[in-house]
Amino acid sequence: MKLSRYNFLRQIDGITIFFNSMTCALAIVDENFFKAYREIENGSFDESRHDPNLIANMKSSGCIIEDDIDELQLIDYSRGLEKFDRTLMSLTIVPTLDCNFRCKYCFEEHRKGSMDQATQDRLIEFVRPHSERLKNLRATWFGGEPLLEKEIVYSLSDRLLEICAEHQINFDATIITNGSLIEDSDIEQFKRCKIRHVQITIDGIKEVHDQRRRSIDGSSTFDHLLKIVDLLAENKILINVRVNIDQENVSRVDELLETMKSRIKHFERVIVNFGRVTALNEVCRSVESACYNPEQFADIMLPLHQKVLKYGFKTSTMILYPKSKRNYCGAEIANFFVIDSDGTIYKCWNDVGILERRCGNLFDKPNRPSHEFLEWIQRSPMQFEECHDCKVLPLCMGGCPHLARRSNDGNPVCDSIKFNIDRILRFYYERLKGVKKNGG
Repeated sequence: MKLSRYNFLRQIDGITIFFNSMTCALAIVDENFFKAYREIENGSFDESRHDPNLIANMKSSGCIIEDDIDELQLIDYSRGLEKFDRTLMSLTIVPTLDCNFRCKYCFEEHRKGSMDQATQDRLIEFVRPHSERLKNLRATWFGGEPLLEKEIVYSLSDRLLEICAEHQINFDATIITNGSLIEDSDIEQFKRCKIRHVQITIDGIKEVHDQRRRSIDGSSTFDHLLKIVDLLAENKILINVRVNIDQENVSRVDELLETMKSRIKHFERVIVNFGRVTALNEVCRSVESACYNPEQFADIMLPLHQKVLKYGFKTSTMILYPKSKRNYCGAEIANFFVIDSDGTIYKCWNDVGILERRCGNLFDKPNRPSHEFLEWIQRSPMQFEECHDCKVLPLCMGGCPHLARRSNDGNPVCDSIKFNIDRILRFYYERLKGVKKNGG
């Protein structure tokens, strides 16, 4: 037996906690654990001298592994399984790049026009050859503002649902929208089209939100969006309120949460998460001075999510509790595609509308994968020594590939989890300690 390279041992208030970043197991450990741990470390381990339950738990948690296991090989293998899984397809569909908002940090150029019928038909024909082997099809409606083109969203949903029904494929959909165009009638459409998740961004109380997320005609949207969140929550549609955070609005989060709690009847159903404002390209370069870098964002992330819990909202466990990844995001997975309104195919939605970053087009004849496509698919954190030797690798997987590819040197841009792991472990230790005290 040997020790995992992904073990963390941390002293908190005189207590030692164990965490493994590959399995994400967390436990308070005692001297019996340390005795076995030290024996394995110095090569004198004899399993028969220890409590079988302890050793079984050390194995199942990933703390100790067989001598012939190479964890880096395992990570690379599991990355490949997900990367080339042909039973899952994910489509981010952009029915229009136009938008009725002009958010100050938006990275997109709002091109007029919408997805015409020929492009919609080609999208369906793009999916059909995959349908025989698919088990799951996911659609994310994105923009621009996708609900400027509701008929396209709903008609394409119907056609995708037909394919799924014919081939017994599970279908699930999300819409990322500014929320301003949602009406009562859309609730039933969402349910019918299996749009089960809605993300709406609210950046602060009225004066803050309306300054950052301006409607194109200058009118206020804050009060209307609270009504929409209330409507979605009332109808038990999973609603994620995203707050894009930078140095200009971070101090106003409490005011926003207080306002939301007072004005949303079923506020306990609402998930509140935080995004880091990033100057992704020249379009949004003016906000760069107010942006947090990943290490700075790590300093504020946990306190922000603690506020969410304090006020009684939900927060995503993916955000708060460490979760191991196979690949950082869908951009690195072969069967994930972003398709804009004229049929151009991208791998990352941050690239939508930037033609030099396209991977192809729905109207192209079948051919070899493009260079851009292969650049995304073949990228691996294993290429970088700092990732290869990092104990947080299973949680970070080299950070956002888009940020890395657009950086000057192409090196990884570490995820905030790397800088936040100790604080998160302390937070969950406190919760674990509370359960133990209460006899849970």
